[in-house]
Parts: sequence; structure tokens; C-alpha cells
Amino acid sequence: MKPVSPDELQDILQKHAQWLRGEAGSAPADLGGANLESASQVGANLEKANLQGARLMGANLSAANLKVANLTGADLSGANLTDANLEGAFLDGAILRSANLTKATLLYSGLKNADLSGAILREAFISSANFSDANLSGADLTRARVHKAIFMGANLEGADLTGAAIYSANFSGACLKNANFKGAYLREVILSGADLDGAKLKGASKKKINFRGGKKKRST
Repeated sequence: MKPVSPDELQDILQKHAQWLRGEAGSAPADLGGANLESASQVGANLEKANLQGARLMGANLSAANLKVANLTGADLSGANLTDANLEGAFLDGAILRSANLTKATLLYSGLKNADLSGAILREAFISSANFSDANLSGADLTRARVHKAIFMGANLEGADLTGAAIYSANFSGACLKNANFKGAYLREVILSGADLDGAKLKGASKKKINFRGGKKKRST
């Protein structure tokens, strides 16, 4: 996996910006499999860029535009994605361990089988995103806004959802052991088949919750 030099990266991003504007002689960014470890691209416009399988560990992509970008299987461990726009981004199978997604936008994003263990999603906007079978163990979703998101079969053991606003989300078959919902607002949430052993639900506002078939054990 060849590293991409800062000069090469800037040239690629410049041509990509021209491509997004429809200019002649331009080209979309093709960084599939590229080694961009610890790269700093604050506010970069990577809309529709190909970053499939890229190595982005520790990269600074805060406030970056990654709308509809292909990040399938990319390694973003410890990356800074604060305020990043990940609308429609493809993140299936991506590694986001301990990544910082504070206030990030995850609208229609695909994160099936992604590893977000220990990730920070404080105050993130999560709407119609698919986290099926993803690993969010120990993730911080404090005050996140979650709307119509899918967490079927996901692992949220020990996740912190304190003060989160969760509407019409599907947690069917998810592991929510020891998850903290203190002060959270849950409305029309599906928890059927979910493992709630040790989950802290006291103090959460719950309306029209579907527990049918769930494993509601010793929740507090």
C-alpha cells in the first residue's frame, strides 16, 4: 500500500474539486487502498470520492465533506471526523474504533458490520442510517439525535446514550447489555429480541416502545 505524499494528495483533491464543478481535464479522487495515515484534511471536499479500503488511521477529517464517499472497508481508527458530513457515505465494514464523530452528520449512511467500538458520536445527527450488525460497544452517543436508524443485530454493550433523542429506531436483536439510557427520550423504538440485561432505562422517557419478544433482564 503506497503512501500518498501531501503534494500528490493536494493535486488529487484539486482535480477532484474541478471534477465536482464539471470542469474539463478534471478527475474524481480515486484513493482506494491509499495510505493516508495521520493525514490532515480539515474541511476537505471529498464528496463522491473513492476511499474504499483506504488507511486513514488518526487522520484529521474534521468538518470534511464526505457526502456519498465510498469508505467501504476503510480503516478510520482514531480518526477525527468532528462535524464531518457523511450523508449517504458508504462505510460498510469500515473500522472506526475510537474515532471522533462528535456532531457528525450520518444521514442515509451505510455502516453495516462497521466497527465503531469506543467511537465518540456525541450530539451526532443520525437519521435513516444503517448500523445492522455493527459493533458499537462502549460507544459514546451522549445527546445524539437518532431518527429512523437501523441497529438490528448491532452490539451496543456498555454504550452511553445519556440524553439521546431516539425516534422510530430499530434495535431488533441488538445487544444493549449495560447500555445507559439515562435522560434519553425514546419514542416508537423497536426493542424486540434485544438483550437489555443490565441496561439503565430508569429516568428515560419512553413512549410507544415495542419490547415484544425482547430479553428485558434486570434493567435498571
